[in-house]
Amino acid sequence: MSEKKIRLGWFGPTNELFQEVLADEKTRIVEHFEDPLAGDWESVLANDEVDVVVFAITQSTEPNQNILRILIQNQIPVAIPTPDADSLFAYELEMVRVDAGGRLSAVLPLACQEVFENTTLQAQVRMDGTEMKDIYNYLTYDLLYLQHSLGAVHYVFAMGSRVNDDLRNLTVNVEFESGCVLNWGAGTPKIDSSFRQNQHQIDFSRSLVGQDRFMKTLGLLADTDDTDGTWVRYAKTREAAEMISLSLKKGRRIEIFDGNPTEGDAFKGVMSTAGCFILLLALFTITALAVLDIGQISETRDVHITALESGNSRVSPRWPLWLRLWPVYPLCLFLSFQFLKFVIRTERQPGTHSKDG
Repeated sequence: MSEKKIRLGWFGPTNELFQEVLADEKTRIVEHFEDPLAGDWESVLANDEVDVVVFAITQSTEPNQNILRILIQNQIPVAIPTPDADSLFAYELEMVRVDAGGRLSAVLPLACQEVFENTTLQAQVRMDGTEMKDIYNYLTYDLLYLQHSLGAVHYVFAMGSRVNDDLRNLTVNVEFESGCVLNWGAGTPKIDSSFRQNQHQIDFSRSLVGQDRFMKTLGLLADTDDTDGTWVRYAKTREAAEMISLSLKKGRRIEIFDGNPTEGDAFKGVMSTAGCFILLLALFTITALAVLDIGQISETRDVHITALESGNSRVSPRWPLWLRLWPVYPLCLFLSFQFLKFVIRTERQPGTHSKDG
């Protein structure tokens, strides 16, 4: 990390984290927007003195999401200390980041350093909120905390409650890469979450953000062109937590696949769906026209015979072949769209930023 101070644009309230950063000798808050929607937050886009923007407000509202999109599109490095975005927006923002060549980091909870056996791990969670989005947040942070010890999430199975019931009766079983199964549900822990296996118990606070980790993230964004992948990790974990609703609806466990969607994947999905539809439409149209054409053979033959018998050589001409093959042309046009994948921009390595570190 360089010796000079990291100059910050701060979006969010003057909470404990703000006071810690304000008192730190390695940082200086250049611009502060406690409520960005009530102020002229766009000034940060043209401020060359801002090295990193700390986005310490919710990402679950549309106005705040629009602010994030604009920041990333303008290649402003952004650190998010308390991510709460849904997985759909999280993946969308990652696509925007890749396309613009920007940098984005999520300051995640401190990793669990404990070693667990490959058996059941019991978890009791304090559920202050009972909406589904609150459950998603609680489970996401607990999974992020445990992944260092247990590996990636493979399966999610929710039971004991319906989507519209009191979600405090919900029980979620999560199977990790290590083979350990987390039995997660409401309880009365000392702090936010408590994990117990055999006689071993660990308490975890979701609001705990390590000062050293936060400063390391700011230094990475300010001094390098690298991205640490924490935002993608958050998006994947949030997606796993959101599988609760699908599991409750279907009444079975849901497998979590590795990998995050990209713009190329979205393009392939759209083209595959459109391709199937156009192929079916073309086949149906060609078959229908072929049946119609075959049905007119006898009529056409009679017309020619009558014309020859009467000595009239003037017979109504049939459509030329290039017109009769018109159903093939939309299919050829669609196939030509496949070459559009060559104009999709890929991630720039490394990300670039026009401001001085």
